[in-house]
Amino acid sequence: MPGQKFYVTTAIDYVNDRPGLHHGYEKAGADALARFHRQRGRDVFFLTGTDENATRNDVAAKAQGITTRALVDQHAAEFKQMAAAWGISYDRFIRTTDPDHVKGVQEFVRRWMKNDDVYLATYEGLYCLGCEAFKDEDELVDGRCPIHPTHPEYIQRLKEENYFFRLSKYEQKLKDLYRKRPDFCVPEARRNEVLGWLERGLKDVSVSRRNLSWGIPFPDHPDHVVYVWFDALINYVTGVGFGTDEATFKKWWPCDVHVIGKDITRFHCLYWPAMLMAANVELPRQVFAHGFLAMGEGRLSRSSGNMIDPLAAAKEWGSDAMRYLLLRDAPFEKIEDSPVSPEQFNTRFNADLANGLGNLVSRTLKMVESYCGGVVPRPDGEGESEIGLHALANHAVQAHDDAAAQLRFADALAAIFSLVDGANKHYQETQPWKLAKDPANAIPVAASLYAGLEALRIVAHLVWPYMPNVADSICRQLGLPSPEAAPWPDAARWGLLEPGRRVTAGPPLFPRLELASAARPAPA
Repeated sequence: MPGQKFYVTTAIDYVNDRPGLHHGYEKAGADALARFHRQRGRDVFFLTGTDENATRNDVAAKAQGITTRALVDQHAAEFKQMAAAWGISYDRFIRTTDPDHVKGVQEFVRRWMKNDDVYLATYEGLYCLGCEAFKDEDELVDGRCPIHPTHPEYIQRLKEENYFFRLSKYEQKLKDLYRKRPDFCVPEARRNEVLGWLERGLKDVSVSRRNLSWGIPFPDHPDHVVYVWFDALINYVTGVGFGTDEATFKKWWPCDVHVIGKDITRFHCLYWPAMLMAANVELPRQVFAHGFLAMGEGRLSRSSGNMIDPLAAAKEWGSDAMRYLLLRDAPFEKIEDSPVSPEQFNTRFNADLANGLGNLVSRTLKMVESYCGGVVPRPDGEGESEIGLHALANHAVQAHDDAAAQLRFADALAAIFSLVDGANKHYQETQPWKLAKDPANAIPVAASLYAGLEALRIVAHLVWPYMPNVADSICRQLGLPSPEAAPWPDAARWGLLEPGRRVTAGPPLFPRLELASAARPAPA
């Protein structure tokens, strides 16, 4: 609904090392969602950022012989650099070392304490340094964390006195939540996993670590720091003012969608809602857990060393193309890991972008220059092909919007490219280059090209959330403003291009790749 607020977040990333392609994947999906809702007239706030209070950051800094602050500053800057290179249109890049976050976390914890949801006890058990999470024996595979199977040294046995959060107190309330709101966690497979944990029963969880030199001090107990996962989750409220700016917080909260990876649903779909209940804060509307990228023998991750540098990838294929290639070939809602490779990117780039969209832009504008003097022709009626293309455009808009609103970006992009393919087929059917040889065919030539121009205009508007620079370039060639500013749904209505508007053909949007020589981006 135009004017309605929409608040979307990504997970915040550990800054113990540089970003990888999988970080760009999540940010690109969340950015596409934010842009989609902005374009539809909603008042959007998009939060992303970095998780900087982790013990692993302190360990990484010591290994490099630098201060922890220097390390997190360095890597946070690299994540910001990736966001800029990928066109991530965040409204705030939060760092969990930000003073307002620290203050908000301590206020949040004080609310638990006031509610008698925190107590002191001794914990002894297994801890995964990579996950920064405590583990039960049955969660391990051959004694190793299933998320970090190549790092047996990550599993440590700890015994220390910590503050505990009464998670078990909220077990029934969480069951009630999922009974009343089954779409709180999606996709369904991820929700079923969460429900399985819930049915097995919840234990109270440690919310502090003791005698660490790095982290947010636990309120009134400076020998403890807030356990990093709880500190990190609270960024979703501190990022919009909790504890420091009540008016801003009231404007944006609750969050409409938390976009996260599928490996952190336990924290987001059990711990986080219970934490909010204990602090008397309204729950978010939804948590969407996307799948992983895989290459070769395993998923892309820093811990495995199986990495692609997102900056090198943006340079190799272009940032807009990279966003498209990932979101098209790695469905956000897919349960299994989505395989990706440079060869796969090259093939999709040539088929969809160079031969598909790029060809449509180039041929349409060149024919308008050649046969219509470089201005939009006046159509006098529609033939069968034009009527079919008009109907296809209407269908593509509806199919796209239905899919995009559910974060099914691969389906949304497929709907857009059905219109790209339809427009190219339309030219094969009408063959304006042949008709133009006879001046008596001016009317069918005008009808054919006008329909192609309108299809191209609508494609540019639909593709803007995914490839904003490309969409802006197409609109400039059509003599139109950016799709970002176009009023919706009027911009999707067929027939808006005014006859007589001048158009200009530009250089190819997507020069075809020579597959034999296309370079692979450097590993991260």
